[in-house]
Amino acid sequence: MKSSASLFLLLPFFLFSCKKQPLICTENCYSLNINGSVLNKLTNTTAPNVPLVVERVKFIGIASSSQPVQAFSSDNLGIFNTTISIDSTMFSNGYFLQIRVKDNNDYITLPDRGEIRLYDLTNNAFKNLNISVYPKTNLTIKLNRNQIDNFQYFSISYYFIDNQEFFPFSILSAQDITKSELVVSTTTDLFTKIRVTKRNSSGVSTSSIDSIQCFKNVNKIYTVNF
Repeated sequence: MKSSASLFLLLPFFLFSCKKQPLICTENCYSLNINGSVLNKLTNTTAPNVPLVVERVKFIGIASSSQPVQAFSSDNLGIFNTTISIDSTMFSNGYFLQIRVKDNNDYITLPDRGEIRLYDLTNNAFKNLNISVYPKTNLTIKLNRNQIDNFQYFSISYYFIDNQEFFPFSILSAQDITKSELVVSTTTDLFTKIRVTKRNSSGVSTSSIDSIQCFKNVNKIYTVNF
C-alpha cells in the first residue's frame, strides 16, 4: 500500500519535471494578443521585468500536464503587450491556455501562482490583465523533533494573506521524517503566519499559529518543535 501511495505522490513530479520544448504553431495559426500589467501588491506599484509564460494545459486527475507556448516579461514600467501564434484548434480535448508568473528570485505569487486561463477564442480573458505579485524572500523552518508521541498526521503550512495558504510539508508518522529544515518562499515586510497541525494516535487534531516578519536579504529562521 505504501508503494502505491508513493507512486501517487510522484506522479505530479514527473508531469511537471520534464523540460518541454515550446509549442510551435504549424497550421490553423491564430495571432493572440496578450496585454496588461504586473502589480506589486505590497507597494501598489507596477513590477518591472517580471518573467511570465503562456502554457497549454490539460488536467489529468488532480495533476496537470503543461507545455510552454511562449515566455516573455513585463517591461521596465511593469507593462506587457505581446502577440503569440497558436493553433486555433488547440482547445479541443480538455486543453486550455494559461498565463502565469514564472519562478524567479524577486517576486512570489499567491498559491494559485497568479494563473489566468483562456478556454476558447471567443472571450477576452487575456486582455487588460492585472497580475499580482509580492516581493520575495526566503524563510528557513527548522524541524525539531523533541517529543516521543505517536501521531497519524503532522503538517506545516504558512500564509501572509488570509485564506491563501502554502503547504510545504506533511507526513503521516514520525518515521516519515526525512529532513530537518524547510526553505520556503514568502514575502517581505508582511507577517508570515505559520500553522502547525498534528493529529494524535487517537485521532484528535490540534493546531497552532505563530508569526514571523521577514525581510529582503535577511536569513530568518523559525523553529517548529514537535
